[in-house]
Amino acid sequence: MGSVKRQARILLLLAIGAWLSWGTMAWSFASCRERDPLLLRQVLAAMGRPEVVVEEVALFDGDQCLVQLVLDRRGLSGSLPPEIGQFHHLRALSLSYNQLSGPIPAELGQLRELEQLFLDYNQFSGPVPPELGQLRNLRGLFLDHNQLSGPIPPELGRLSRLENLSLQNNQLSGAIPAQLGQMRSLKGLFLDRNQLSGPIPPQLGQLHNLENLYLSDNRLSGSLPPELAQLKQLRDLRLARNRLTGELPGFLAELPRLERLHIEGNPGLCLPAALSSWFAGLNEGDPTPTFPCP
Repeated sequence: MGSVKRQARILLLLAIGAWLSWGTMAWSFASCRERDPLLLRQVLAAMGRPEVVVEEVALFDGDQCLVQLVLDRRGLSGSLPPEIGQFHHLRALSLSYNQLSGPIPAELGQLRELEQLFLDYNQFSGPVPPELGQLRNLRGLFLDHNQLSGPIPPELGRLSRLENLSLQNNQLSGAIPAQLGQMRSLKGLFLDRNQLSGPIPPQLGQLHNLENLYLSDNRLSGSLPPELAQLKQLRDLRLARNRLTGELPGFLAELPRLERLHIEGNPGLCLPAALSSWFAGLNEGDPTPTFPCP
């Protein structure tokens, strides 16, 4: 996960630099110059850090429109003010590793230019706002390591450009929405360490660019859907400590790029004899984590 986030941040900075050199529409000049710098000061004060040097954390374009705000590890506290949704030119927002709490404001759905959103490692609670499904330019959504609860909104399936969705280490419950299979650009889906239940939706097999699928430490049940055989780019599949049942399917051995498979902690899942040597080579040095099939 750390490497995924680092790569996302590097790509983000490169993309923003290219965009700034190209310029923006002239009509935004007056509204941004008069509003964004002052509004940013108000937002910083609301999060308990009015003394932060703006030049160290914010990037403005030539018209003084805020396009990037990075406040990682700045000791932010309190709630994220809904006014954050008024920075209509914002391309990147990163507030990781702080003590922000309360709900994630639905107003974030107004940031239609946003490409990267990092709210991980805070204390946000309540639901994932379905309004985030309006962020059609979003490429990275990191809400992991919070205290979010309730279902995963199916509206997230509208994020057709999203490459990484991280909701791990929360208290999310209910079924995995079938609509997530519509996110055809997705490379990483991280839903582990929640309270998700029900079967693995076969629609996840439509994610043909998926490289990492983390579903461990939930309450998922049933067998592995055969549609997962379509995930030809999959490298890392983590299904440990769920309630999965049946035989480990043979199609897993045919996934050409699979390097890691974690299935331990599923008492109802068994390993066919035909897959024993393949599995031992895939997870070399690890003990066989499930029962052999009768």
